[in-house]
Amino acid sequence: MLGSLLLIVMMATSFAAGYCTRSLVSHRRRTKYIKWEPYVRPSRSSQPPQFLMRSGDRSVASLKRFASGSSRNS
Repeated sequence: MLGSLLLIVMMATSFAAGYCTRSLVSHRRRTKYIKWEPYVRPSRSSQPPQFLMRSGDRSVASLKRFASGSSRNS
């Protein structure tokens, strides 16, 4: 009984230590990024990729028809 209680306490302690370590590392990384932010280019583009952009030749009516599942002849 005492052994299993000790094992549970050790597991809980190691779990908490892992979360604290992760939090500390993340905090340091964010602090470092904020310090160097004016000098570093953003890693992601502010515009979405081309394949996600809608072209101008589609009409809203055809998109609604496609979304509703109805055929073109109706």
